[in-house]
Amino acid sequence: MTLTRRNILKHGIAASGTAALGSLAGCTGTILGGSGGTSVTAASMQWTEAELMGYLGFESLKANTDVQVENELSLGGSMQCFQAVKNREAGFYHLYTAGAYATIPPEHDEIPSDPEDLYQRAKEDLSDEHGLRYLQRATFNNTYALAVRPGFQEETGVETISEFAEYINSGNTDITAVLGPEFAEREDGWPGLVEAYGFANAAEELNIRQIGANLTYQVLGEGEAEVGMVFTTNPQIQQYDLVVLEDDRTFFAPYNPAPVAHPDAVPEGSPIEEALNAPMEALTSEEQVIELNARIAIDEEDVQTVAVDFLESEGII
Repeated sequence: MTLTRRNILKHGIAASGTAALGSLAGCTGTILGGSGGTSVTAASMQWTEAELMGYLGFESLKANTDVQVENELSLGGSMQCFQAVKNREAGFYHLYTAGAYATIPPEHDEIPSDPEDLYQRAKEDLSDEHGLRYLQRATFNNTYALAVRPGFQEETGVETISEFAEYINSGNTDITAVLGPEFAEREDGWPGLVEAYGFANAAEELNIRQIGANLTYQVLGEGEAEVGMVFTTNPQIQQYDLVVLEDDRTFFAPYNPAPVAHPDAVPEGSPIEEALNAPMEALTSEEQVIELNARIAIDEEDVQTVAVDFLESEGII
């Protein structure tokens, strides 16, 4: 038998699946229990990459475990998904590390820049404060960034956020910045950024427009704004020839996705945990994720199909 990831996972089920599923059999609620078997509900946030993460977990569970997997992907915002898992209305969803540490109580103003340190702290908080499990994190980083419209860098010579701050502080405030609503308000977003880079006063003179995060790329690409908030693994950065400014003071924290799970749905050491961890272990680079996102957001391929293709290519299913 070829030793693929799927075979390893299935072997784990054969060795320990009965005990693991038996430990779940007495649980009740939407996430588990059902007529005649065990079920786990997969949830996700409502944006392309989050849905992709959800389908990776969903399809891996279907292929590698005996549980019935219910589809509640694209459920809502992060807090809605979090409450669903905490209240046993969902078994898991993927939450990014800096988001977990900065927005899930107890919230923290200062976020560690080391990805593993941040993950371990968020994992401890989720366990101690909420009784939830934080599973394997992927090592690719989908963090916030500032990007400028095509031609802006050539016109100004600005390549880093420090140089952008200097440019703004020199009186060049007749520009438009487009920001997602959350980024505009969060301390790990615009308010913290302008303080950290020392252009808070000058930033008050900018024309700030709050728009949907997904609209930022097109608005910048069409030259309707000079600078805006982007996510680093969004393929529209390349589609619209935007230039990401270097975060030379490392303000933006690491955002690595990992499944947040209710322990009743995903017991420690269970085949269910192994099946959810496997896709995260396989996601190791931003380029890899940008390509997957591009197939969905630009080429308009079905997100579930893209997830299955990736899992098959990695030998997970």
